[in-house]
Amino acid sequence: MKRKVIFGYDYTNNELVKLLLYLFVGGTAAVVEWILFFILYMEILPRFRVSMTQTVLLATTIAFCLSTLYHYFLGNVLVFESGSKYDRGKELSLVFLVSIVGLILNLILMYFFASLLKMNAMLAKILTSFIVVAWNYLSRKKWIFRS
Repeated sequence: MKRKVIFGYDYTNNELVKLLLYLFVGGTAAVVEWILFFILYMEILPRFRVSMTQTVLLATTIAFCLSTLYHYFLGNVLVFESGSKYDRGKELSLVFLVSIVGLILNLILMYFFASLLKMNAMLAKILTSFIVVAWNYLSRKKWIFRS
């Protein structure tokens, strides 16, 4: 198992530190996602004159994909041990599978909250992120990586 060290502290076997770091990674990924969603939803996509529902879903998809890449790389540096459970090709395939399920959850929840319930799009995005983060952590920890 590869050692995990931050500021000289070895936390390789400290699950509490790993959980806190995962929450940090997830939290910063959520902020990245929210900022990207806001920029896409408010500034970029309205220029293409598509419906509000299409704008919400497209902004959600793009922001989710970019923040997932950010999350994958930072999570491998700070929390998980990449390549320890599966070869990197299979690991990457599983990450994409988990991310696709997360994206589908994201889209369904955004459609439900923003389009059907007419909730404010940013509030819907934040609520959706909290739900999807639970899926992401549990699936990555259980099926993909050794933490």
